[in-house]
Amino acid sequence: MNKKSVCYGILVCLFLFLYPILSFAEEDKINVISGFSYEILFPENQVDREVGYYDLLMKAGETQTIRLKVKNTSNQAMNVKVQINSAKTNGNGVIEYGPSELKKDASLKYDLAEILRGPDEIVIPANSSEVIAFDLIMPANHFEGYIAGGIQLKPIIKEEQSKTEQNTIVNTFAFLIGVLLHESDIDKVTPDLKLNGTSLKLKEGNYTLFVNLSNIKGIFLENMTATIRINEKGKTRNLFELTKSNLRMAPNSMIDLPVFLSDKEITAGEYTANIQITTENGWNWTWVKNFTLSKVTAQKIKQPTQKKNARNLDAKWFMAIIMLLTICFSIGLFIIKRKR
Repeated sequence: MNKKSVCYGILVCLFLFLYPILSFAEEDKINVISGFSYEILFPENQVDREVGYYDLLMKAGETQTIRLKVKNTSNQAMNVKVQINSAKTNGNGVIEYGPSELKKDASLKYDLAEILRGPDEIVIPANSSEVIAFDLIMPANHFEGYIAGGIQLKPIIKEEQSKTEQNTIVNTFAFLIGVLLHESDIDKVTPDLKLNGTSLKLKEGNYTLFVNLSNIKGIFLENMTATIRINEKGKTRNLFELTKSNLRMAPNSMIDLPVFLSDKEITAGEYTANIQITTENGWNWTWVKNFTLSKVTAQKIKQPTQKKNARNLDAKWFMAIIMLLTICFSIGLFIIKRKR
């Protein structure tokens, strides 16, 4: 035995330990499919032709057809699934234009998916292009602000492996094209936020206090900062404070802001949430909301933290055992070498 053998043994142990991580990273690469592209065919009422989305100025009750050109440069036929969605806001303050499980806000009168209609799926032959037509029917009643949403294109390619095997379907990335519809000057619309309430729900296995807000106007709220302070009811000392910045909200959408409680020293009792929202344009909203934590709820909040600490301790012991075995293996090889 020599030093090379000892190093080789250590490297083998480390490789076996890290191999699952490396193989997972490699598998993630097979989702990429090239050969698909799209082009927005802007109509005459497009406000800005330098952007990568539709921004259409229209009139109440007006009808129009808008078009997208899609191209397949691969040698296989390609199916493209088409889906239209209204814009929503997730809990991280990010606007989602694609399909999601986020709920619609009560202030959303006109869903883009209900006034813009198109095919659910098209087939693009190999090395060719197609034009997708969408029929747009504006609401009969005048509205202020935007109707916002997106068109999702999800290409799927079928590859023939052999006559005896079935076609293999490989999913690719989805492409999103934003759609903004408006009838008048957006700058004249005054923003308004509404506090719907607070609730305690499970998120990623942890009990979390959610602050639910609605943007009830048809405009985007940009660069928002949310500050939430929690204190015992009737007292001024803050138990903890949460600040989130660079948030955005879609027109007529809601946001569920999470306040994680599992790492806080919180017990049963009555509490007050002081909520403040500010924007880059100087708009400011504040609310005071009381809520109660029962003994059962307070105990449930602590349990995930205890379990997490136990899992972290188990992981540390596991790593310590691996390192100890590696060291013992190296020492054993060294002793055998010395005896020989």
